[in-house]
Amino acid sequence: MTILSGDIVLLASQRLVDTDDGGGRITGREIISGNHNSLFPGISDMDRAYGTVNMRKAFLAVQTDDTDTYYGANAMVLLPPSDPSVNLTLMTTKDHNDTRDNARNSLERYQARGPKWQGVLYDTQLEGQRAIRILQRIEVRLPEVGEVLVLVGNEGKGNEVEQYVRVDRVTAELRKFGVAGYQGEFTRNVVTCVITDPLRYTFEGEQPSPYDQATTKTTLRETVVADAANYFSTTKMVADAALGAMRVQAKTIFTQLVPSARSETPVVDLTAAGELGALLESGVGSPHTFTTTSPVSPSQGLFLGIGAMPGSVSVTIGAAVITDKGGELFLVGTVVGAIDYGRGLLTFNSQCPNYGAASKTVSFRPAVMPSRIADTAQIQIAANNRGYAYTATLLPTPCPGSLTVSYLAQGKWYDLKDNGRGELFGQDKSYGSGLLNFTTGSVVLTLGALPDVNSAIMFSWGTKVSYLNRASMVLDPVQLAHKLAHEGITPNSLTLTWQAGGTTKTAIDNGAGQLTGDATGTINYVTGDLALRVATLPDGGQEYQVVYQYGDPDTQRFDYPARNPDGTITLQLAKQNLTPRMVSLRWNALYEEVKDDTELVIAQRDPIISVRDNGAGKLLDAAGVERGTVNYTTGQITIKPDGQGGIPKTRYEWRTIGTYGDGHGNTIARQRWTLVEIYYVQAAYLFPVDDSGWVEVEYRSNNASSAGQDTVKATPLVLDITPRNGEAILANSVRFALGGSVYVDRQGILYRNIDPSTGAGEQAGTLDYATGKATVTVWNPGAVPVAALSSLVTSLVAQTVDEVTFRTPGAPIAPSSLYLSGNTADGRRFEVTANGDGTITSQDVTGKVDYQTGVVSVRFGRLVTAAGNESKPWFDPDMVVDGKIWRPLSVVADTIRFNAVVYSYLPLDADLIKLDPVRLPSDGRVPFIRKGYIVVVHSTKRSAFPMGVQAGQQLNTGRERLAYCRVEDKNGKELAPQLYSVNMNSGVVTLASPLSLTGYVEPLAVVHRIEDMSLATDVEISGRITLARPLSHNYEAADTLVSSALIIGDLWARYGALFDQRTWTNNWSDFLIGDPCTAEYNDTDFPIGVTNRATLQERWAIIFQTTTTFILVGEHVGQIAVGDVNTDFAPINPNNGQPYFRLDRRGWGAGWAAGNVLRFNTYAANYPIWFIRTILQSVAAVDTDRFEAQLRGNVNR
Repeated sequence: MTILSGDIVLLASQRLVDTDDGGGRITGREIISGNHNSLFPGISDMDRAYGTVNMRKAFLAVQTDDTDTYYGANAMVLLPPSDPSVNLTLMTTKDHNDTRDNARNSLERYQARGPKWQGVLYDTQLEGQRAIRILQRIEVRLPEVGEVLVLVGNEGKGNEVEQYVRVDRVTAELRKFGVAGYQGEFTRNVVTCVITDPLRYTFEGEQPSPYDQATTKTTLRETVVADAANYFSTTKMVADAALGAMRVQAKTIFTQLVPSARSETPVVDLTAAGELGALLESGVGSPHTFTTTSPVSPSQGLFLGIGAMPGSVSVTIGAAVITDKGGELFLVGTVVGAIDYGRGLLTFNSQCPNYGAASKTVSFRPAVMPSRIADTAQIQIAANNRGYAYTATLLPTPCPGSLTVSYLAQGKWYDLKDNGRGELFGQDKSYGSGLLNFTTGSVVLTLGALPDVNSAIMFSWGTKVSYLNRASMVLDPVQLAHKLAHEGITPNSLTLTWQAGGTTKTAIDNGAGQLTGDATGTINYVTGDLALRVATLPDGGQEYQVVYQYGDPDTQRFDYPARNPDGTITLQLAKQNLTPRMVSLRWNALYEEVKDDTELVIAQRDPIISVRDNGAGKLLDAAGVERGTVNYTTGQITIKPDGQGGIPKTRYEWRTIGTYGDGHGNTIARQRWTLVEIYYVQAAYLFPVDDSGWVEVEYRSNNASSAGQDTVKATPLVLDITPRNGEAILANSVRFALGGSVYVDRQGILYRNIDPSTGAGEQAGTLDYATGKATVTVWNPGAVPVAALSSLVTSLVAQTVDEVTFRTPGAPIAPSSLYLSGNTADGRRFEVTANGDGTITSQDVTGKVDYQTGVVSVRFGRLVTAAGNESKPWFDPDMVVDGKIWRPLSVVADTIRFNAVVYSYLPLDADLIKLDPVRLPSDGRVPFIRKGYIVVVHSTKRSAFPMGVQAGQQLNTGRERLAYCRVEDKNGKELAPQLYSVNMNSGVVTLASPLSLTGYVEPLAVVHRIEDMSLATDVEISGRITLARPLSHNYEAADTLVSSALIIGDLWARYGALFDQRTWTNNWSDFLIGDPCTAEYNDTDFPIGVTNRATLQERWAIIFQTTTTFILVGEHVGQIAVGDVNTDFAPINPNNGQPYFRLDRRGWGAGWAAGNVLRFNTYAANYPIWFIRTILQSVAAVDTDRFEAQLRGNVNR
C-alpha cells in the first residue's frame, strides 16, 4: 500500500502542558493543521509582559496498516510565527517517552559541569543569597564578570543538588587566617561574587585551612560550553539568489530560545570628558564656504569636516536655504534635520526634500568643543545615606555648561547636565533636577529615583582654562628639512640644483648661513642641517642635488674647565687658523633651585646653552646676545657661561573639591592635589662648580676641503602651525589650506579633502600638539608652498591629567570590551584594553573598571625605584612602598577616548519561564544552522483563480519543478485532492471535470512552493551559508526563507533485539543476561507482525507464569496483557484499536518454563519532536501567532 499524504500526521503526546511531566508517550490525538491552539495555548498578557517559553511534544507518525517505509523523513519550520515577537524552534531528544523536565535538561546542557574550581565555598551560603564567597589561593585567577559557575551540593550522593550561577560582580579581599595546630598565619583571597539569581538551596562550605582540601560538602566547578542540543528553525533570506548559486545570505543563523537575558550595545569613540562642553569659535573673519554635490535628502548626513558655531550654518540649494537654530535645521520654518555642532555633522529627517546631486553652497564659522577632564568627585551611596536629596560643594567652581552629575538607579545610569545657566536637568524631567551656584560651587540635587546601594553619585566638571583663537596667524612657508651627508660645510660652497617645469633651478649659500636664488632657507655649516624653502610645492618624488665643499670638523670637549676671576671661562683649542662661521659651542648649566614643597611640576631639564660665531669673532646665542669671543688665528675662546631665563612652573595645592553628608549629620570634605596656577619665573642658570660641568666645541680649521654631494628628497614637508609662540594646540581645532587642499586635524592625525557625505578623508600627515609642528606627507605639487589657516585654537599649556575617573554610558559592560586610547603630552599614543577581571594594565596605564556599574578609574604613569628620585617634584617619602614610588605621566585630556560594549540584563525568573537562563547563552540565542546541517531554501507564493471557475479550468503558476502545491478556498480550506490535479514539472494546476465546489468559498487560490535542499558546507555568523550543490531555481529575497531540517531518517515499523532469557532480572538490557532458555521463538518462519499505525516504540518482556501462560510487560507501559502459547497473541493499542504487534502461536515451539522470558523491542514509525515557542517581551503585533511546520519525506511510487 502506497503511503499517501494523508497518512503522514502529527500526533499529540500525553500532556500538552508546561509542567515538569508535560510531554510523555504518543497518543492517538491528531493535531489538525489550522485548528486554533491545537498545539500551543493562547498568549496571555503576562506572557507578553514578562516573556516565556512553551514546550510541546508531538510525534511525526506514519499511519498505514503495513510497514511501508517513509524514506528520508525530516521536519522543518516552513513559515515562522506571524507575530514577530514569537519564535518557533524544533529539537528532539529522540526519546519517545521523555517529559518536559527531561527535555529542559537537554536544553540547559549548553552549560555543563567543568573542572573543579581551585577554591572552595567559604562557610555556609544560605538559600536566597545573591552572593557567594569563595576561599582560594592568591595565585588563582578571580572569576570573571559574566562567567558561569556551578555549585554541587553532596556531589555523587542521593541527595545531590546543583545550581548554575552567573557572576555579576567580583571583589577580592586578601585576608590572613590562623587555625589550631598550624604554626603561624596563612593568607587566602576571600572572593565575593554577586550573582544574577538568588540561591535556590543552602550550600554548605568549608572553613579556612592552610592546606588544599577536598570538600565533602559543596563542590565548586567551572562550566564548559557543551552546546549539547541541536535546534532547527527558519529565517528570511536577505539577498536574491540566482539559479546555480552555491551561497545564500540568511538574515541570521540564530533563533531566540529564551526571552533575551541580555542585550548588547556597542559604544564607540566616546570622550572620557563626557559629551557636554562649551563651543569655542576657532576661525576669524568671514564664514568658511565650500561647494559640494553631496546629497541632501532624508536620512542623509552632511559633514563639515570640523565643528561649527551655533547660528552660523547655512546650506543653499538654488533658492532654498537651510539654516540652523538651537541644534535644529530649518527650511522656511519647517524642521528638516538636526546638527551636532561639536562634530560638524548635519543630519536630515523625513521632512527634508530630496535635493539629490544638485550643487550646494555650505557656509559656517568653524568651532571646536574642548573636552576637558579637570575635576571629578563622587558621593558613595550606602544604606544609611540613600535618599533623593543631596548637596555638595565643588571647588574649584565649575565653569558654565561643564557639570555632569550621574547616578545609578535600578542598574541604569541617569545623567543630569548643566545647561550653562546653572540648571541641571536630564533628558527626561523624571530623572531629577539640580541647581549650581557658579560663585560658591554649591550644588543642590533632587534625584528622580533612589540611587542603588554600593553605587556612587558622580560629579564631573571643567574649570576655566585660557583659550586663544589663533586662526588669524600668518604661517611661514613650508620647508624641507634634511641633514647633509657631511658636517663642516665650507661657507660659500653649497649649490642646490633641481628640475622644475623643464628648467634647471639653482640656489646657493651666501656664506652667512642663508640660501638664496630659486629657493631660500638656511644651512648650519657646522652640523650640515639644511632647511629648504621652495617657490612651489615639489612633486612627491622631487629630488634636489646638493654639491658642496666640506672639511671634517673637529670636536673638542673640556670637562669642568676653570673659571677666570671675572667669571668667564677661557678655552684654548688644539688647532689654530679657524674657519669663520664654523665655530659652535655647547655647555651645560643648572637652574637655580626654586623650591616649593607643595608643588607638583612637569619634569623639566636643565638648559644646554648653544652659541655660534658670527664670522666677526663674536659668539652669539639664539637671541643674538653676545656670550663670548673667538680668536680665529690663535684658536682661543672666551665665554660667559652664566645667565638667566624664564622657566614655567605649575603650582598644585591640596584643594577641597567637594563636600557631602555621611547620613549622620556630618559634612565630609573630599580633597585632591589640584592644579592652581601655571606661571613663569626668572631663574638664574649657572655653570656647574663641580666636575659635572662641560663645554663642547665644534669647529673647523682652514684645512683642505673635499668635494661632497647629497640628494634631498621632497618628503615630508614640515609646517610650523604655531611659529611665534609656544602655546599648545587644542585637539581637533586645526584647519588649513595648502596647495588647493583643505587639511583638518583629528586626534593628532591630518586628513585632507574631507568627503561631506561620509566625513572620511585621505590621511595626509601628523600634528604634534605640544610643538605645533605639522608633518605633511601628501600634497598637490606645483602650488604655492604657503598654508592659510582658517581654524586654530591654542591654550597657554596643553591641559594634561595623570588620572581620570569616568563612567560608561550604561552598565554593566562586557568583560574585556573596554578599550582606552589617548596621547601623552609628548605626542606618544597609548592604547589599552581591560582584562576579563576588570584590571587595566600596560606600561604607563593602570586602573580598574567595575563592569557592573561601568565606573572606570585610571592612572597614567608607572611604579619606579624610589632610590635616586628623591629630588623629583613628584617624590613623597610617604608614597614609597617596598622601595617603589609612583611616577605620574601627563596625558592630554582632550585625546582620551574609549570604546565598550554595554550589557542590559533582564532578571528573568527560571521558575516563570520554565528554563534556567543562566545555563543558556547570555543573549538567549542558539544557532539553528550549522556546518553539516541540511538547509532548505524555499519560496512559497499564492496565485488566485478568477471568480466563477469552470470544470477543467487551468492556472499556470509561472514556476516549474514545484516542490509542493495545493488549492484552497477563500477561507484557507484545502480542496479535496480529487477536485484538482497538478503537473509539478510545468507548474500547471487543472480543476477536475466534473467539478463540485459544495462547501468551498470562492475565489480559489493555488499555494505553490519551490525549494532546494542541500548540505551546508560552511556557515558564517553573518548569515552567509555555503551549499554543497547549486540552486536549481531563482529566488527573490522578498518571499524566500532558509530553514534547517531536523533529520529523522527512514521510518517504518519493525522489531528487533529478539532473544530469550532463562530468568527475568528486571533489567531492560538489549543483550542476554545470564543463560538462554531451552525453548526458542521461531521468528524465521513466524515473524512478529507489526504495523506503522499501531506499533509502539517499546522494549517488551513476555514473562512465563507457567509452561504455557505468560504476561506482557513493557518498559514504559508496564503490564498490559496476558496470553498463552496456544493462541495468537495481539495486545491492542488503545489509541487506534489495532494490535501493538502480533505473535503467531505456531512460533512458540516447546520447552518453555515458568520464569522464562522472551525479550524483544518494537520500533515505531513515528518520531518525537519538541516544538519550542518563545514569546519575547512585546505588545501583540497581530491577532495570531500562526506558524507552519512541515513533515517531509519520500515514498515508493
